[in-house]
Amino acid sequence: MAAVEGKSTVGDSQLTGDTSEFESTMGYEYGFDEYEGEEMEEQEHVFSIFDVLDAPRILPEPIQLDESHLDQLSKELGLIRFCWPDIKDPVFEDRINFPESYLKNSEKEKLLLYYAESFRRQFHNVYPLRKPLLLSAENECGMQKMVCTTITPTMLPYNETDDWEKCSSFVGDHLIYEALEAPTLIPPRLFSPHTVFLRKSGSSFDIATALCSLLIGLNYDAYVVSGYAKRDVTLKITMRVDSPYPEIVEKVEEVVEEVTDTKYVLKPPRDLRSKFLLMMEQREIDKANEEKRLIEEEKQRQIEEQEQPPYDELHGFRVHAWVLIQPGKREIEEPFFIEPSTGIRHETNSPLYCGIESVWNNENYWINMQDCSTGTEEMSFDLTIVKNWEHLLVAEPHYTRVSQFSADMEDEEVQIQTLYQEKHLDMPAPWGSKINIPHEVIQTRYPGGKRTMWYKRVIVDEFAPYIMFDGTVQRVSRYHDLECSPSQLYVMEERFYNRHDKMLRRLNYPSTAGRDVYFLKGREDAIKRHIYNNIDNKLESPRVIEYYSENRFDSMSKIELDPLFMIEHYEGREDKLTYRHVVYAKRGQPPVGFIEGPRRIITFITEKFDRDSTKEASDDIACREFDILAKEIRLKYHYGEGKVTASTRIFIKPPMAEMADRLTFDPALTSGYQAEIGAPPPRQLTLFKLLQQQINAETEALRQVRETEDLISEWLKLRAYERAVPKLDVSLFNREQNVEYRKGMLERELKKKESREKEVEEEIDFLGMYLVKAHAPKGKILNRNKAFQIEQQCLNDFKKLMVDRAMDIQHQFERTSNTLQQKQQWYSDNLDNVSLLEEETYFKEMNDLRFWQHTLQIRLVRLRDLSGQRYEAVVNYLHQHKALYALYHQSEHHHHHHHHHH
Repeated sequence: MAAVEGKSTVGDSQLTGDTSEFESTMGYEYGFDEYEGEEMEEQEHVFSIFDVLDAPRILPEPIQLDESHLDQLSKELGLIRFCWPDIKDPVFEDRINFPESYLKNSEKEKLLLYYAESFRRQFHNVYPLRKPLLLSAENECGMQKMVCTTITPTMLPYNETDDWEKCSSFVGDHLIYEALEAPTLIPPRLFSPHTVFLRKSGSSFDIATALCSLLIGLNYDAYVVSGYAKRDVTLKITMRVDSPYPEIVEKVEEVVEEVTDTKYVLKPPRDLRSKFLLMMEQREIDKANEEKRLIEEEKQRQIEEQEQPPYDELHGFRVHAWVLIQPGKREIEEPFFIEPSTGIRHETNSPLYCGIESVWNNENYWINMQDCSTGTEEMSFDLTIVKNWEHLLVAEPHYTRVSQFSADMEDEEVQIQTLYQEKHLDMPAPWGSKINIPHEVIQTRYPGGKRTMWYKRVIVDEFAPYIMFDGTVQRVSRYHDLECSPSQLYVMEERFYNRHDKMLRRLNYPSTAGRDVYFLKGREDAIKRHIYNNIDNKLESPRVIEYYSENRFDSMSKIELDPLFMIEHYEGREDKLTYRHVVYAKRGQPPVGFIEGPRRIITFITEKFDRDSTKEASDDIACREFDILAKEIRLKYHYGEGKVTASTRIFIKPPMAEMADRLTFDPALTSGYQAEIGAPPPRQLTLFKLLQQQINAETEALRQVRETEDLISEWLKLRAYERAVPKLDVSLFNREQNVEYRKGMLERELKKKESREKEVEEEIDFLGMYLVKAHAPKGKILNRNKAFQIEQQCLNDFKKLMVDRAMDIQHQFERTSNTLQQKQQWYSDNLDNVSLLEEETYFKEMNDLRFWQHTLQIRLVRLRDLSGQRYEAVVNYLHQHKALYALYHQSEHHHHHHHHHH
């Protein structure tokens, strides 16, 4: 039989060849459709089953097995070998010095491995068809370690990783995913999380263990799951997955139509059209719609067919690891999965995962006993149900056993003591080093600071902050086709971070060269959004600019620009203006009597106002039009409450010559309608004043429009500069970006400290001035006469200062008393005709003067009490002074000497 021969020769060449190839074919040998197909074909030609049985068989050549083959097999079967090699000077990818725990197993770890091997044998005796379990694997140094002890719970001290979403997205972004060499076999090695972060890469098992370590450190109930996943997941192919960044869709506000009372609604006129013709027309329309729908459906089906992943003969056999988070801790409501290669959450019924063999954390190991041939949809994740989950160690974590104790033994210590008395084997401490991720690494996030992902019709480039000179942190390009060919690009969304110009997001539309830019609050011009066309960026080209109106002096919320008009919208102004529409004449066709200049010619201005509740409706302008060509001003007033008409008024402006010297009023040039019934017609003076106001308002409106135009053209220049020379802001607390600044700060601090120390050393010398006056050399000891002279001078000056001070206070006191007496005299003289205000000021002044008098008194007493002490202090200071050494010490010396002589 050809098929059998084929198989043997494949096996032969593979075994003698490279072992990694041998691993990769292990999966292909069984459960393959091709071979079965070939055998079936052969059987159709053979008539008797005995002929088939009697056919000569070619046996494969015997193979010399050696150590490496056996080693290979034991790894594939997940056997635990009880030999503890003596590892000397291990070298692993440039890492040399490993802690002791990496190279040896403690007695407890060995005991656990014995236990696990015995468990594995029993399990495979009972379930011989189950795939090998991953209970232990070699670490970086080649030492067997139980998988549960590889989990090293660690909490990182950064707020960038303080919950499961941030943490898993960081791990997904930072670590490069490596597919398993043999897709259907359990991995032969499992690295410690510390090593995984040093390498910045790992297999799904390595990354899942590292992520699980961080999540347990954050106090989540997290587990590593070993099972089977789809080809796209195990190879990290994201082309057929919807992008995690949904498209930005503008919210359109729904207009709710008010239902009016139907009692008084007019009945519609009778429909006199032919019912039959209408039906035939409807039929035609329905037919066309149906055809359209079928074409759409076919298109959709073709697209779906294109997006289907290719047939995978290893479906359901591809080994993969991911993370399970269980409810119970940190407000988690229900169990869910996290895919370690991307850091994205998936529900437990996700079609990406085909089945689960086992789950484990740093305390125990559970084997799945439920049937998951249809995927993970129907599975229960309650690990305390033994018929669903068989556990390895009897000593389950004590918090899961609480329910089994009777109510009397609620005391936790008693429970823990009971556990200790039971003397079950529990999980040894983790053997790996603590995970250590410096903050710079968290900041750079992606390997090398940037990465590109390809999703369904979307390509996403992501960058760490400060990597790109213009502050880009994300670029999402959306395409119409699956191949993402550049011609099919329809929108590119860019996000920015730390931009000095506060730009947050920019949408580029290549087909129309359109741009839509969003800004954060905090700019001087308070801009919020700018929609424009990138082809010609002049003031006249159409654009829409939105503002944060509450941050602007003029309360402008939006402005629309076009070659022929400009519309300004306002919110919450005190003068109630909400809208201004300016119409321009076409370029090159100025109206009669207008000269075309550099500015556009304004022909018409409309302004709208909100209702001002302080005025009567008939005096409150709602809309006003300045028709500059026809020289007219038209006013429309607000509707009064319950009124169906509103007052109006039209003025025809007098000729310019008349307005120049003095405005005269001609009643023939105005007309209007009054909504108020029976109101007297307005007086000529009122109308004259109104006309004057409106002419001033027109001048003001024209001035404001020109000012707005200037502001916008200035702003466009500024934007062009900001785009050409982008600047980034750095937060004060950002250590990585502020290295230079920090250096400078430390240097400045050092200088300050030095100058402060100098100040302490150099005390102020009060005698310095006198010494300079007497031309005494600095720091030298003076002779007695000089010293005596200077001392007397100094003390005399001090006495004089004290006396002067006392005299000054005395004078002030006397002056105040005089003023007081004068005021009192004035008050008693004019008592009868003092106004209330004058009286009030008089009492206030008296109060102040008395207070000042009291203050001076206290100061005088204080000066008298302290002057003696101050004088003594000065004398003491002079005693200690170096320059006057001769004056005191020598006399003492002489005196002493003299005494001795006697």
